Amino acid sequence: MKSIKNVIIFGGLFACTLFGSCVDAELESVVEYKNHYKTLDDANSAILGLYGKFMGLAEQTIVLGELRADLMDVTDNASIELQEINANTPSSGNKYADMTNYYSVIQNCNDILAGFEDMLANNRLTQEEYSELYSDVAALRCWTYLQVGMYFGKAVYVTEPTVSVEDASKLEQLPKIGLDELLPRLIECMENLPTLEDYLNSDLIKYKLDTYDLKRFFVNKRILLGDLYLWNGNYREAAVQYRKFLSTDENKASTANAVRYRCGSYSTGGDTYFQVFYERYMDGDMNSYKNTWLNMFAFPADKSALWSELIWTISYDPAFEPYYPLIELFANEGKGKYELMPSAYAVTDLWEKEEQKNGAEFDGRGRDSSYKLVNGEYVVQKYLYDYDPAKPYEKKGRWFLNRAAQVLLRYAEAVNRCGYTKLAYSILNEGFKTTYRYTPESEAKREWDCVTSYEYGQPYPEPFYFDARSIDAPYYRSPWREFTGIRGRVSLKAKEMEPEAGETDVQCMEKLLIEESALELAFEGHRWGDLIRVARRMNKEKAGSGSEYLKEVIGRKYERSGLSMPDFSSEEKWYLNVSK
Repeated sequence: MKSIKNVIIFGGLFACTLFGSCVDAELESVVEYKNHYKTLDDANSAILGLYGKFMGLAEQTIVLGELRADLMDVTDNASIELQEINANTPSSGNKYADMTNYYSVIQNCNDILAGFEDMLANNRLTQEEYSELYSDVAALRCWTYLQVGMYFGKAVYVTEPTVSVEDASKLEQLPKIGLDELLPRLIECMENLPTLEDYLNSDLIKYKLDTYDLKRFFVNKRILLGDLYLWNGNYREAAVQYRKFLSTDENKASTANAVRYRCGSYSTGGDTYFQVFYERYMDGDMNSYKNTWLNMFAFPADKSALWSELIWTISYDPAFEPYYPLIELFANEGKGKYELMPSAYAVTDLWEKEEQKNGAEFDGRGRDSSYKLVNGEYVVQKYLYDYDPAKPYEKKGRWFLNRAAQVLLRYAEAVNRCGYTKLAYSILNEGFKTTYRYTPESEAKREWDCVTSYEYGQPYPEPFYFDARSIDAPYYRSPWREFTGIRGRVSLKAKEMEPEAGETDVQCMEKLLIEESALELAFEGHRWGDLIRVARRMNKEKAGSGSEYLKEVIGRKYERSGLSMPDFSSEEKWYLNVSK
């Protein structure tokens, strides 16, 4: 890592320099936070400037989150730096193994938080304004620290602003802490935030940057806290936070459609359903095959239907900095350098080996969705739907950070560890109505008196309760009646648990959930974190079992590619180790 002295960037980063003048603020010289933060416009400008800095993390985060795992591989065009990451042998100058960009965001957060505290103390912010702004920045800092921890294994944890070279020199002397110490500190920070809710009244969500809705531009705090609990083994607490988020209704309406993130399916499709399906009564006819699952990546950013799936997403416009770097990495047309591609193992042994309900052997989330064959080469397609090779200089696209299926899969991971394996099974496969049907009489009448429960009349307690009833007499339509499971909405057969010798149902289900996350969330930057989160858990239960799990899962990619697999035989070898 470069010297921390080089990452001092004060909070005077303005939205106007990145996005245009969406907040009425005048550009000023960069000055110390106590002199800069005078008005609410200053505070809003600092937030947008911070997120502008944060946008620069997309390339590094996706590379580190995917390349050393099993779904992504290097091409013949890959830079030496990417080849080093793929081999887990980065040199000291490797930009992807340099923590500087992450610490730049962290130090900006520290400066802005100190500024907000000063503004509150001097009555320049109301308590409500402070609560929203402070919580957003502190949460983004926690998210960034989590990335440092999962990729590098250790972090220098600092929460004070750096306002001089002397301060920076002191930071360099601080000890680095591992994940076991870092996670509780991040959880403590999140638990003590003034609010875990999204912006409600701020000017920040009242504007559109061109056509980009800023309501989904900011980190979701409940999901982040759930993730931190999940990493730390606080499974019930994780389930509580995910479930609270899944109960959120943007319009506060108590209607049958109040649940936005239901991941449902519908026989005739439609804009609000992202699914793989066949025309009604034509399930065996491949000519009736329909794939609207890919639309969550292909629809224009201002399409309102996206907000039933996309939760935290950031758009990059070619007219403003920072520029969108993922076209160069993945495209093999226009200005693409085609340095990274889907691994041969992922294409042939994962998506193409899945079986649909009608017997067809492929997963629609793979071919022509997550990846595509372009000019005879497989490309990562998720980041290229907004790119037109006929207009090669218009490099626009999106970074997908949180979406509904991801939250449901992590919720399932948490509830499985809480002992509700049947509930995790229903989320993974075909949803609540299929798993929790009760009597032949109710099924014959098509009265799905369905809630998640131990047995009829004994529902699960919160946060494990879901209402999926759809009853005609009396007429009742529940919020979760359309949830058909992660695999169900893409027409795949259910995956049954087949524990290996010495393996519990919980451990078996956990592997199935992580495998499904690969199919659903491929290339979105989550794969490495998912694998080592579970591997750390395995190592705590049985020494060395997590390392064996990584060897088994990741080794398939290297075997297929003909490259030597990195040595992940001990936990300290999982993390990037460069001269710092």
